Amino acid sequence: MQVTQSKALTVNGHQVPVKNLDKLFWPEEGISKGQIMEYYIKIWPYISRHLKDRPLSLVRYPEGVNGDFFYQKNFPDAPDWVEKISIQSADRIIHYPMANNLESLLWSINLGCIEVHPWLSRKNALNHPTYIVIDLDPMPPADFRAATQVSLAFKSLLDHLKLAAFPKISGATGIHLYLPIKPVYTFKQTSAFVKRLGEAVIGVLPHLATNERKIERREGKVYIDHLQNSKGKTIAAVYSLRPFPGAPVSMPVSWEELPSVRPQSFSLFTVPGYLKEEGDLFEPVLSLEQKLPPELLT
Repeated sequence: MQVTQSKALTVNGHQVPVKNLDKLFWPEEGISKGQIMEYYIKIWPYISRHLKDRPLSLVRYPEGVNGDFFYQKNFPDAPDWVEKISIQSADRIIHYPMANNLESLLWSINLGCIEVHPWLSRKNALNHPTYIVIDLDPMPPADFRAATQVSLAFKSLLDHLKLAAFPKISGATGIHLYLPIKPVYTFKQTSAFVKRLGEAVIGVLPHLATNERKIERREGKVYIDHLQNSKGKTIAAVYSLRPFPGAPVSMPVSWEELPSVRPQSFSLFTVPGYLKEEGDLFEPVLSLEQKLPPELLT
């Protein structure tokens, strides 16, 4: 599908309104909104299974990566072909959109979205995530190399527990480790699990890793965010673009590749061809259902 300067795209028989397709969202790189749409059209066969039935929080950049952005999750007036799920919040019902078809994803991009932020759980079991995310965020002067060292410490621990995790570079400076699980655990349990693992890693790498909540106390260390595993929390999806220089992509890599890649090793320009050649490296995250050691869930 070629994105052209029209007022609508016809996708699966639905008319997706579009505007300002030539607007530059990355001015320095010359990347337009239309090119963002073309990127997601090309990678839809790979990203679609990772988004299916997951509520989305939209991060909107109406003026591109150099402008202000804001989060939005309530879309009661979204088109009928955008599947929604109504979830009771503390004081209201929120109508979350889902990207269960390509037209829904393009609808979100037309609203100024660059990246895609799905829940860790699916609509049929919102309280039970299908995977755990170990979010590793280096605070300067710690860098991506430090995050790699902490990642490998987690791998060693998970190998000991006979659990498989799959790394992806965040597209910023950090690393996300995905641990697919049987969707029977609560967010409270998965958060406690990451907290326990993180404490063990901090014990091995006290100079490099921290779970300190106060930002000023994390300087020079890699922050392990166990609270990322909470109901309603989202994280940039695999193959999602990130709003940083060079249009980087949050990209899965093998454990063998991890020490040699860089935060911006993959971009809007390179990922479609890479996926066509290599396929979905994150497929095991969808198919593997692991059980967690009960003694580490509290």
